[in-house]
Amino acid sequence: MPLCPDPCDPCRPCSFQDKVCSFIRSKSFKYLLALLTGLVIAGFLYLFGPFIARSILPACWIKSTDQRIEEAIARYHADVIGLPDFALESSGGSVLCSSATFYSKTGPLYSLFGIPVWYASSSPREVIKPEVHPGRCWAMDGRAGFVTVQLRGAVMVTEVSLEHIPRAVAPSEEDQTAAPKEFLVVGKEYDMSSPDMILGRFAYRLSDKPIQGFKLKDPICFSDDASKCGPNKQVFRIVTLQVLSNHGNADFTCIYRFRVHGKTAKVMFQG
Repeated sequence: MPLCPDPCDPCRPCSFQDKVCSFIRSKSFKYLLALLTGLVIAGFLYLFGPFIARSILPACWIKSTDQRIEEAIARYHADVIGLPDFALESSGGSVLCSSATFYSKTGPLYSLFGIPVWYASSSPREVIKPEVHPGRCWAMDGRAGFVTVQLRGAVMVTEVSLEHIPRAVAPSEEDQTAAPKEFLVVGKEYDMSSPDMILGRFAYRLSDKPIQGFKLKDPICFSDDASKCGPNKQVFRIVTLQVLSNHGNADFTCIYRFRVHGKTAKVMFQG
């Protein structure tokens, strides 16, 4: 006698075996069997999948999400734009001089024995540090000024980058009006006594990306149309960011990050 005979004969009552067999032939049983099979396979992969993957697959294929996030953050902080920054303070750059710093009487106040001494202010060194956060900038007094940076060595400077915080994370509209607008980039070949060489006049646009790059021209080219000039091929040790105007703030200009890009060069120092 077969295990599951034909469905119940209407002329006789169904036995328990008949009911079981009828259920086995039903679609509900097939769906339940598929579900249980899937759960068993999922459990097996959950318990033994990582071990099998580490044994068979290359390591780069099985990185965890946390590892990938950490690597992405590391690449970001290494440099957002993927170009070496020869002005970066931690790499050997330094600020030689600058125009006046803006002192706000609404900022933190330092006191000694309860007597007000001075208000906290920012440093021009902020422009060559890697951290860029809302409010962490050099507040340059007025709408025009400058900061002069000693590069970490002799560099064939090809491009500079200027960074300001995006409007979406700016604490107030004042942060946007304080962004630099028109500016000059000036190079000195050896030291502060070397003559100024203008490498380009540019404009930072708030409607563009937070980090904007500007190609430097050949300083020997005196054409009013910069597009007709070739790229800079001269070597400089000192670069000045000379801000000519900002986006409307009459009190101060906020400079977050100034980068200098190019290629290192070996030159004989002027004797």
